[in-house]
Amino acid sequence: MKEIEKPAYIKDGDYVKGGLWFCGKCHNAKQKTLNMLGKEYTVRIDCECERKQHEAETKAEAERERRQRIDHLRAQGIKDPELARRSFLNSTQSEGLLKCKRYVDSWPEMKKENIGLLLWGDTGNGKTHAAACIANALIEQEVPVMMTSFPRILQGGFNKSDLLAEMQHYQMIVIDDFGAERQSEYSLETVYLIIDELYKAKKPLIITTNLDLEYDFRRAPDVGHQRIYDRILEMCVPLLFTGENIRQKRAFEKLKKAKELLDI
Repeated sequence: MKEIEKPAYIKDGDYVKGGLWFCGKCHNAKQKTLNMLGKEYTVRIDCECERKQHEAETKAEAERERRQRIDHLRAQGIKDPELARRSFLNSTQSEGLLKCKRYVDSWPEMKKENIGLLLWGDTGNGKTHAAACIANALIEQEVPVMMTSFPRILQGGFNKSDLLAEMQHYQMIVIDDFGAERQSEYSLETVYLIIDELYKAKKPLIITTNLDLEYDFRRAPDVGHQRIYDRILEMCVPLLFTGENIRQKRAFEKLKKAKELLDI
């Protein structure tokens, strides 16, 4: 009997059946015959093992490329490394945070209707953390998000054309600690300009603030503040953050731990 030639792709354990090579693991053919112009040819085909391996490699490569895109979006959109690590998955699920998670889950509708959030309440109640969780969760979906603050914008040397052009690349803007910026005619005009441009561009906006909804937003001291607050309330649904001051709790826990370690 004529010995069948063993191609390079045949592995130990593979075997011949009916004149064709078969995989010794999945027992599917690694070859098939084709008849072309009256002549028979033997050609290679993937067995089940090889097909699954190729699919896994393709999937892994696609995931590597996806992670690269996400890492790039995060590096561009969130400059603070600490905020870039915030996630719903490793957070205590407070009522406010759960509502923010539902916002992300409803993102397509929120984007379509241009609905944002105004996260307000006392200092240390997790507003910035929640906003960062929203930003990171959307970035994981490959949604371009910019997270910044007005003090950062103003201190960085505000340039209207450059900043507005940059914001066009993002589907959502997160502005942290609204109201902490230095109050001046210039800063008010800058803040209004940015808010108004986002409104006209129909870009959802997330804002965190320590300002009080009733006594600050609804009782503005002047027309300049009032037009900013009105525009924000037109774009953003207020969401109150209450409860224990997280920063004070963390500081207390650190102090307690230090006392235990130092025996003081």
